[in-house]
Amino acid sequence: MEPRKIFFLNHLSCYINSLGDALSQLGHKLYYQASWNQQEIEAAIAYFRPEVLITVGYDKPMAEFPLEVIPDWCERYGLLHIYWATEDKIHFERLSQKAVQRLNPDIVWTIHPDCVSMYHEKGIMSDFLNFAFNPRLFPEKRDVSPEQYDIAFVGTTHLETRTYRYESLKELLFPLVASSESVHVWGGNWKENAALLKQEFGMALPPSCIHGFLPYKRTVGVYHASKIMLGVQNARDQVTQRTFEILGCGAFMIASRTEELESLFEAGKEIVYSSEPDETLELARYYLKHPEQRTAIGRMARTKVLSRHTFSRELERLWPNVEQLLKEKRVSFYD
Repeated sequence: MEPRKIFFLNHLSCYINSLGDALSQLGHKLYYQASWNQQEIEAAIAYFRPEVLITVGYDKPMAEFPLEVIPDWCERYGLLHIYWATEDKIHFERLSQKAVQRLNPDIVWTIHPDCVSMYHEKGIMSDFLNFAFNPRLFPEKRDVSPEQYDIAFVGTTHLETRTYRYESLKELLFPLVASSESVHVWGGNWKENAALLKQEFGMALPPSCIHGFLPYKRTVGVYHASKIMLGVQNARDQVTQRTFEILGCGAFMIASRTEELESLFEAGKEIVYSSEPDETLELARYYLKHPEQRTAIGRMARTKVLSRHTFSRELERLWPNVEQLLKEKRVSFYD
């Protein structure tokens, strides 16, 4: 793989330290731009002289930025623009399409395979790049790792849109909280959404459960320190990036039983599934008493993720197409 100069325009640590860091490990030279100041971005592009521009997702800073200037920059500086659509498929129409229309990238990488053809139908080149695992950020959980938390969940509420996440939280998190198990939660909006939580789940989280925002690079510390991690999912046909990271570091997970997860990880061998609240309680109480089984399952999960679900592996699959597009773009630019 020929090293390329890549301008990574995104402000979120979870993408900079996953996809961005994986590209660096493959030998590419990256310039990370986290500020959405128009003058700063163009000055950095002019200084760094990249060959590839990567943008990711579509959240508030992007929605408030004049994204229409980015295609002009790509034309002016001869940049191949890759957009990673991390809101697919749940928010394909509401967010991803809007971003693509404004950004006009050369290719869209989408986290849902169904969306590849949906982009193609709109005349937009697309490939499938799912969430994956970056081993450098998530080292292996060791037998000597002190497990100070019985049960843990890391994630914001994400209840703005009604998705499968509501059902997954009902299956996994709230029955454990209601039964007074020792549960610890990190992430945003758990206090702020107390009224909504009471309305939808019959209770809010007690203050003793809530630990607030957790920086991305510190999440692995919670995974290592927890006996059980909860694998809350947003959709039945997709898997969250956090799932790959928890399993990839060798932590033990109880997750909602979904079709996509079952196609990737074997029940009782690499992960444990629950389909209802009572089953979650039964499984949690059993595995809290059987640390040797938790350890064995966590190790098998890490082996599976390292062999099949790393960013480096997926990028090596996708990159030949990027090279071809880059060659065409550069020839056109210099002509």
